[in-house]
Amino acid sequence: MAGSPFLPETVEKTLHEACHRAGLDPKGATLLRLGENVLYQLFSAPVVVRIARRAEYRVDVRKEIAVAGWLASQGVAAATVFETGCEQPLDVDGFPVTFWATLPGRPGDEDDSRALGALLRTVHGLERPAFDLPEVRPFPRVATRLATAPIPSADSDLLRERMAHLERDVASLHFQLPSAAVHGDAHVGNLMIVESGPVLLDFEAFAWGPAEWDLAKIAAEYSVGMGDPRHYDDFATAYGYDVTTWSGWPVLREVQLVKMVSWLAQNVQHSRRIHDEYRKRIETIRTGVLAAPWRGF
Repeated sequence: MAGSPFLPETVEKTLHEACHRAGLDPKGATLLRLGENVLYQLFSAPVVVRIARRAEYRVDVRKEIAVAGWLASQGVAAATVFETGCEQPLDVDGFPVTFWATLPGRPGDEDDSRALGALLRTVHGLERPAFDLPEVRPFPRVATRLATAPIPSADSDLLRERMAHLERDVASLHFQLPSAAVHGDAHVGNLMIVESGPVLLDFEAFAWGPAEWDLAKIAAEYSVGMGDPRHYDDFATAYGYDVTTWSGWPVLREVQLVKMVSWLAQNVQHSRRIHDEYRKRIETIRTGVLAAPWRGF
C-alpha cells in the first residue's frame, strides 16, 4: 500500500482502517485536500483525519502533535489534536495518521493576509520550546519528492541542479531578523477563520531559524501572481517587515519557487489541471520568465 500512488482511491482503505482503530465511523467522509497529506472531514464526528504521504514523515507528524500542544500552552490560536484514546500517529498501511478537532469556520483567503501577518508575528515572538525543534533547512523534502515524482528526468535534473546552487547561496546570506519558531508553510490557506478569529493550521514544517523563511513563503506566492499585491502589502504591514526589501530576498524567493514546483511534481497524475500547472511552473524555473501567473490548489 505504501508504495502505491498517493491518490484518494488508494488511501481510502487507510482512512477506514484508521477510523476503525480509533473507534470512529468513516462513512460519508469528505475529501478536503490532497497534497503533502490527504485530509478527510468525517461526517459522523467533528474530526479531520490527516494521512501523511510517506512513512518517513512520521518524525514530522510527531513534531506536529508536539507543536500543537505547545502553541495551545502559549495561548496561540491553533489547531488541536482530537483525542481518540489511541497513541498518535497511528501507523496504517505504512502511512502516519492523525486526528484533528474540526474547526467550525471558513478557510482563510486573501482578505485574511493581515490576520496571517499578525499571527505569524505572535508565533515568532515566542521563546524556543523545550522539545526538539529542528533547524531550518532550505529543501527539507524536495529530494524525496523528486525521487518518486512522475516527471521527465530532465526536469528533476534541473531542479536538483538549482537546489545545489541555491544551497550555496543560502549559506552566504546574512539574515536581519532574529531566529524564531517558523511555521514553514505560512500562507492564508493554512488559516481557519472561526468566530473568535484566525486559527493556525498545519505544523509539520515547523523549525527554528531566521524569521525571513516564513515571510518569504507568502511573498514568493505573490511574486508569481498568486494573489493581489495589495494583500501582500496588508500582510507585510501587519507583520511589521517587508522581506522583499532585503538583499537576500531573491535567493529565498528562488528557494520557495523550487519547493512549490517539487510539491506539484509529485501530484501531476492527479488531474490535467495539475499537470498543466506543473508544466507552467517548471518552465518558469527553466527560463526565469513568468509567462503566466501561477495558480494554487
